[in-house]
Amino acid sequence: MDRRTQRVILAAMLGMLHWLFGNLYEEVVIAPNWIVDTPNQLQRLHAFFVRTTPTTYFVPVSFLAPVLVWIAHAIQRGALARAELRRASLFAALASVVNALIVTSIVTRLFGPAYASESGATLHDLCVRWNVLNVVRMAFAAATVFWLFAAFRRLDRGRWERQQ
Repeated sequence: MDRRTQRVILAAMLGMLHWLFGNLYEEVVIAPNWIVDTPNQLQRLHAFFVRTTPTTYFVPVSFLAPVLVWIAHAIQRGALARAELRRASLFAALASVVNALIVTSIVTRLFGPAYASESGATLHDLCVRWNVLNVVRMAFAAATVFWLFAAFRRLDRGRWERQQ
């Protein structure tokens, strides 16, 4: 049971790290450009994303990684690492809630077809809000990874102690 749980934890960690570092890249490299001359920057982004969008990168992982965290919590029957997986599940849920908030209230307006009808000040405010909420989302994702790693280590130590 522990080995299966560890495999799920490892997959969840990789998914959360993928999500975290993708958002970190956007936070450091792409998004700061959005808050300078926002309407023109967004127009360039809309022209750039013709064949694909960041959605194809983020959506599968942003749904699958938290689900794997919750599965790891559900299949861990013993008391060993249960608290760590509970905390990881909580932070995964918080990251998912912030992600849903960002997508439903900001991304749909910035990258939807009606973005050009928004005022420059509104677009700027949305971009600043995205930057702030993205930091919160990354903090929750990082906390999830921390607690997943703690659970992985605890299960690993428990298996080693049983072998002794």
